[in-house]
Amino acid sequence: MGASIPGYAPQDCPPTTFRPADLTHCAIVHSVFLDEPVRFVIAETQVALAFVRSMTIQENRAARGLFLQESFGVLSTISLDMPGYPFGSVTPYCVDNQCRPIIYISHIAQHTRNILADSRVSLTVVEGSGGSNDVQARSRVTCVANVRPIGDDGADARERYFRYFPSARQYDQTHAFAVFRLELVRVRFIGGFGRIYWIEPGEFMTTNPFSAAQESRIIQNMNNDHSNALRQYCGGGPTEMAGIDAEGFDVLKSSGKVRLTFDTPIRNIEDARQALSAIAKCKTSPLT
Repeated sequence: MGASIPGYAPQDCPPTTFRPADLTHCAIVHSVFLDEPVRFVIAETQVALAFVRSMTIQENRAARGLFLQESFGVLSTISLDMPGYPFGSVTPYCVDNQCRPIIYISHIAQHTRNILADSRVSLTVVEGSGGSNDVQARSRVTCVANVRPIGDDGADARERYFRYFPSARQYDQTHAFAVFRLELVRVRFIGGFGRIYWIEPGEFMTTNPFSAAQESRIIQNMNNDHSNALRQYCGGGPTEMAGIDAEGFDVLKSSGKVRLTFDTPIRNIEDARQALSAIAKCKTSPLT
């Protein structure tokens, strides 16, 4: 038989649904009745919960950072031609204003035919080599999702995709391409040995602080008035900003996309102005 705590009512903290958070709740309600050892246990629990929350936020950012850094992944669909088997294809992607993956695919492609029959997919993104040939040592993210076509209300997402993949604008004239969004169900992140996590969609997604019009103005300003600073910061050569969000911005080079992250997340136009101004004043590129 378990020990009882004076002032504790079972309905306040039902044993059948007990969680560490419930212990914190009970402490607030009944703190005047608890003896010192119990208060110590609760304090330790609160510290542990704070540490777990901090680690969770860090892992969520690491997973999202990897996903935003890369530009393509393996899209696995459920095969029509081989029922029950997964079918993988390499697919470029960018994200919308909620950090949900956006893909642009042709209706005649095998993976599109699969999606129209069964919307369940996964998109696996692997970290670039970073000089290592050991693919198992690289971080990776798998987005488990349902795919939905974007209608007329998705013009902003469509335009954002074309900024990241300018050559894709011409595809619609040849093979009837269309924009689809991955509605996240769960995200799996492997960040290295011992760093393996499931992440819920609400923890992975983050809202872009800028409207489509605001983002477009920032991009135009940087490309038109600060192109030299962008080139210098990205190691030289032709560059063009493609997008900006709370945690960083993306620049296109002939060699591919470069993701640049802010020291701290930005929340508005003024934050963006200060962060980008600091970059424009930078004399030495961190990428050279």
